[in-house]
Amino acid sequence: MKKVLLFFSLFLLLSCNKSSVPVENLSECCCPHATIYLQPYEDFSRREAEKLIPILEEHFCDLLYGHWEFKVLNPISLPDNSKVQEKSKYKAITILHSEEKLVKEGVMIGLTHKDICADAHNVKDYGIVGMSFSPGNVCIVSDKRLSNKSDYWKPIIHEFIHAFYGAKHCPNDDPRCLMKDAKGKGTFRIQNYLCDSCKQ
Repeated sequence: MKKVLLFFSLFLLLSCNKSSVPVENLSECCCPHATIYLQPYEDFSRREAEKLIPILEEHFCDLLYGHWEFKVLNPISLPDNSKVQEKSKYKAITILHSEEKLVKEGVMIGLTHKDICADAHNVKDYGIVGMSFSPGNVCIVSDKRLSNKSDYWKPIIHEFIHAFYGAKHCPNDDPRCLMKDAKGKGTFRIQNYLCDSCKQ
């Protein structure tokens, strides 16, 4: 019986290998898949977004089972009504609502250098790194508050998992898990994997 289960598991894995499944046939495949649209905002250039693709492909492949296709859109302005009066911040939820009107398929991930915010931790317009509708198909991620810009892929994956899978924050509150709730403290520096609970 164990041999049968092992063979079946191996068959499923091989049948969903992204190098062996044509994109047009993915709807019939057993594994999850999505086209992920990277939407640069304001001074976040298309070139910067394109440089992210190999980094995201590597980490999505390592951490998430499935087939992911990345496409970069042309930069656009942040919604006028997302700007917080008298502050250099932009309301994340307003940006997400704007993205919902733009995205037709797949998942849209907004990329910005601007400071984004939300009403959180009993503070109005609290500065955040990312936000998404969970479950949903839109995310917004900023590198403004990241001490190490090379960690940018981490909140992108964090928000994608919220949106695409509808997953909640890490139930183990594992400080190294990418799905840990930051709780107002930047912890992406040490987050680099998914714990066993979040892998499920």
